[in-house]
Amino acid sequence: MEEIYILLGLSAAMFGIGLYGIITKRNMLRMLLSAEINFNAAVLMLLTLASSSTSPAAGGVIALLAIGIAVADVGIMVSIAILMFQHKKRLDVYELRKFKG
Repeated sequence: MEEIYILLGLSAAMFGIGLYGIITKRNMLRMLLSAEINFNAAVLMLLTLASSSTSPAAGGVIALLAIGIAVADVGIMVSIAILMFQHKKRLDVYELRKFKG
């Protein structure tokens, strides 16, 4: 039972680190890595809670769904980063405003 609290604490710490990275960084790749840390923290929390429930299969299915969504998110963000680098030669997020129009 004590292991659950350790894993939930680790998940909360990972989420905090990812949130800090998203808020403070301007580089798109660093923000993407921070978002992936957030996704992994959420998956760790889901799997931890699923292991303590009476039906662990349901939590595993939800975790697999979350992993699939994270993979789709990475694909979209990497393609946006590649296009931005081809056009602007920089990955500064504030440069995205210039893509309008």
